[in-house]
Amino acid sequence: MTSGATGTSPRRRILLFIAVPVLAVLALMSWGLSSAVGASPDDDYHLSSIWCGHGDAAGCESVPGKPDERTVYRDLVIDSVCFAFNTEASAACHGADFGENPADVVTTPRGNFTGLYPPLYYFTMSLFAGPDIETSVLVMKLFNSVLFVLLVGALFWLLPPHRRRTLLVALAITMVPLGMFVVASTNPSGWAVLSAGTLWIALLGVMESTGRRRVGLGVIALLATIIGAGARADAAIYAAMAVVLVLIMTFRRERGFVVGAALGAVLVAVAVAFYLTSHQGEAASTGLAPGTTGPGDGTGPVVLAIINLINVPALWAGVFGSWNLGWLDTVMPASVWVAGLGIFGGAVFLGLSARVPRKGLAVALVVAALVVIPTALLVQSDSIVGANFQPRYLLPLMVMLAGFVLLTRAGESIATTPVQRWIVIIALSLANSLALQVNIRRYVTGTDVPSVDLD
Repeated sequence: MTSGATGTSPRRRILLFIAVPVLAVLALMSWGLSSAVGASPDDDYHLSSIWCGHGDAAGCESVPGKPDERTVYRDLVIDSVCFAFNTEASAACHGADFGENPADVVTTPRGNFTGLYPPLYYFTMSLFAGPDIETSVLVMKLFNSVLFVLLVGALFWLLPPHRRRTLLVALAITMVPLGMFVVASTNPSGWAVLSAGTLWIALLGVMESTGRRRVGLGVIALLATIIGAGARADAAIYAAMAVVLVLIMTFRRERGFVVGAALGAVLVAVAVAFYLTSHQGEAASTGLAPGTTGPGDGTGPVVLAIINLINVPALWAGVFGSWNLGWLDTVMPASVWVAGLGIFGGAVFLGLSARVPRKGLAVALVVAALVVIPTALLVQSDSIVGANFQPRYLLPLMVMLAGFVLLTRAGESIATTPVQRWIVIIALSLANSLALQVNIRRYVTGTDVPSVDLD
């Protein structure tokens, strides 16, 4: 791991400029291809929302007198998730003619027809929706993968050299396997992860740069805010939180800070505007899924809060694979999450040794959010950890936590040996490969075929 491409020959820099993004897209699309149509959580909801992202169109028609329902392709909402919750069922249940029956339609309330989610993600994905469902979904996954790599790549080259390592390492140690899975999917959580991984450090770069570099970083910060807030309401909250944390860390009585703070105010306003276009935020007062899954009669809110407080770290570990992928039905081997969680923990302890003004406050506030947000929502929903709230909701915060922890002063770096760096690289590579193999197996044959050979 280096701090950038500085000090390398022009030929090597050109090679890195081309090869690294291509390999990153291939890595993400390996996950996109490994997962069948309908594989990500609530994909029946998201797919119908995508095909209806532009209103009435091919594959989506309004239902007279029922504004919360649409008539869509049957394959989008029923046949696409035929394997959900059944680990032994492969994607072969789609059938040979899956996605090739445009006349086979059903009426469903499963979709973003009443504005539960912000509309931007579905509107954008709808640009690639067509009668061929499988091809459309693959194009969407490719678009999301390329978008991720392009935004991260542009941010890498615009950031001051001493911030580049932080960007890449923070993403690398939090993406396997859940991040890889959702980014290359049709789930809006992928955009939330992208936003969380880029917005805060882009704004930090604005505070530390001048001239064209500063303008470019400001544009990326704005794009990251729009991408996250336009996909999920909680991502809008995380975006506003990232802005506030960066402003706290960089506060100084100088004109440069005022300019950056003005941009921060614009970003918060954008996040709030998108937040107000959805109803997801109502979960704070109504709960996630009232009346569906509770801890049992007679459990008061205080006891329920204590139960969730002592178990909420399970959600953090779930980011690294201790929770199942997909519809929570693809079990990851223990080697995957032990490697990921161990590397993350080691990075946190090493990162805390680097002293940066007000860094401790920023880290403490992110950790507080990781505790308070799931606990409050679970108590409001009369639920305990394991029901209603999934690790992917906290993945953006885990990415932000890694980034803030790994921050250093200009000219300084966190001391690691070559052996330590190679252990991290090898462990993450093996964990990603193993998780990918298991994910492929789940959709090719189902998990009832215990074989390394995927043919």
